[in-house]
Formats: sequence, structure tokens, C-alpha cells
Amino acid sequence: MVFWKWVEVSDEDTHEILKVPFLRFYYVFNVGQCDGIPSNLIPTYPEPVLDPIPTCERIVANMPKPPELRHKENEAYYNPLLDYVNMPKPSKFNEMTAYYAVLFHELVHSTGHSSRLARKEVMQQIKFGSDRYSVEELTAEIGTCFLKSFAGIGNEQFENNVAYIQGWLEKLKNDRKFIVYASSCAQRAADYILNLKPEEIATEEAEVVPQPVGDDLPF
Repeated sequence: MVFWKWVEVSDEDTHEILKVPFLRFYYVFNVGQCDGIPSNLIPTYPEPVLDPIPTCERIVANMPKPPELRHKENEAYYNPLLDYVNMPKPSKFNEMTAYYAVLFHELVHSTGHSSRLARKEVMQQIKFGSDRYSVEELTAEIGTCFLKSFAGIGNEQFENNVAYIQGWLEKLKNDRKFIVYASSCAQRAADYILNLKPEEIATEEAEVVPQPVGDDLPF
């Protein structure tokens, strides 16, 4: 497991306060792989949610400053120029959990808008298939996993996510910095959508300079 955050340090010469990345790596093992752990230290887990749809509905309804949601075309995408998400009608999906999985993906994209987290991969013009485009897709897919887990959507829905994530990692040549960066962006996006810890999810990407969105391809 990798933990990282921005920390403030004082320059020894100028005494200027600088922001630098702090990174730490941990080996993490599942409790089922360990022997001799006292029973009082073994975590307990709540029963699985039998019907995750009400939770999915609340997640969407309670998102701060949400984009407009349309059902005008039979495809799913986020338009960063006009700040709206288009989704196929729910009747086009075999089950509602699949509908919300796709909607979560597009909502994660929408968090990159200038009115929300101002993520550079959404704010700036990027080319389809470029590294930045791939990172944004990786961010959206990881964020979708976070939201599906929060909603209680079953593991059977995660197989497509795993394949999708592996595909984008292959595109990025499995460079570790991409997965760390995308995971961090995904966590902030999921926290924003869930309206969790709002004081901690303000944009920390100091290098991001907000720019008007041009004729970007929708995500």
C-alpha cells in the first residue's frame, strides 16, 4: 500500500514555506493470511447491503453542485464544455446496478470541472488516447470502484472494472506514478461526490492552472 500527501516544509535558506510530496510504502496483508491474532483485534464487517439501489440514488441526489443529468442519447459520456452527463435510459441496462456503475464513472469525470476539483486532465484540452486521457479514464474507473463499494454493489460487478483498469495501466506502461496519482485523484473525486470531509478535498494540485475548456472530446 502506498500513502502520500502534500506536506509543508520551511526552506532552510529563504524560510519560505514550500509544499512537497510525502510518500510512504507499506506491506499490507489480509487478516485471513495471518496467524495468532487475538479475536478481539479481528475486525467485524456489516452484513452486505441486500438492495444497494436506494444508496446509489442517495449518492447521486446528494452530490454537491452536480452536473446536469440527461437521457437524450443511447450512450454514456461527460461533456466538460457544457458540464452535463448523458446516460442511456435505465431501461437499456439489464439491471440498475449496471446503470449506476456507468453513471458513477461519468460523475467521477465531472468532478474535474472548474466548479468542483479543477482536475487538469479535464480542465485542459487533451488528446484522445494520450497519457493524460488514459490517466483520467483510470481515475474514473478507480473512483467508480470506490463508489460501488460504498453503495454495497456486489463483487460480481467488479470484474469489468478490473479488466478496464488493467487495460489503462498497460496503456500507461505500468508506470507506478500513474496509479498513485490516479488513485489519489479518484479518492478525492469519490469523497467529493459523497460529500465527505469537504475541508480536506479542496484541490491540492498546485501545478493546476485553470483554463477554459475547448472542444474536448467527451469522456
